[in-house]
Amino acid sequence: MATRPSVRHPSHNHPLRGHKAQVEDEIICSGCDLDLIGAAFKCTKSECDYFLHKSCFDLPREIHHKSHPDHPLILLYSPQNNHSTYTCDACGEYGSGFTYNCSICQYDVHVGCVSMPETMKHDEHAHPLALIYSAPCPKDHIFTCDVCDETMPHNLWLYYCQKCDYGAHLHSCVAEEEEKPKKGGRGGEGGSGGNGVNRGKSSANSELAAMLKAQREMEQMQIALHLEMQRAKIDKKSRKHMLKMI
Repeated sequence: MATRPSVRHPSHNHPLRGHKAQVEDEIICSGCDLDLIGAAFKCTKSECDYFLHKSCFDLPREIHHKSHPDHPLILLYSPQNNHSTYTCDACGEYGSGFTYNCSICQYDVHVGCVSMPETMKHDEHAHPLALIYSAPCPKDHIFTCDVCDETMPHNLWLYYCQKCDYGAHLHSCVAEEEEKPKKGGRGGEGGSGGNGVNRGKSSANSELAAMLKAQREMEQMQIALHLEMQRAKIDKKSRKHMLKMI
């Protein structure tokens, strides 16, 4: 059988080869840190556990995004300044893989967040929700998520219906609404009618939210491990210092 041709990607030192990832493989993309299913690339070295979605492989090196109109965003393959993680300025969660970055403003966005659609429909609300890049109220006011009732930071992205003054967190809350009883927005509009045709889109949103939840859990584990290693180093230095004093 002929050997598949290899390709190069600037994020990795070794050649990569095309790969078809299955659900049961439980592979995590090394670029976006999300579950990897379908068309992908894997490292040709058997001892190297590096995988990329085809979509992550094909990401443009520079983009212009409405959330940050003053400067272009540059694709980085790891967090800046040799840090192990960064905080996404779209959703507020940690990231450890690829990021779209503005070095001038120290602005970072997950590659998954950059790809979020500008409008979203789902079963919970009658109207489409628009993606906005900050809370729709003055900074001295409090804006709460209509799904989880948590206060939303003013600088993070959210999905919003201006007509009903209805807003939801960028990822998980929009999808979680599918599982809840139907209810209207703040303006009293909404309910079960009219959105059956959107269930396919809602299902896709739910899948994205599940992947992002897995990403957050993995990032939290990585951060906890990093902190534990740092504590261990400090303890080791303290012991050495104590022994010198004896």
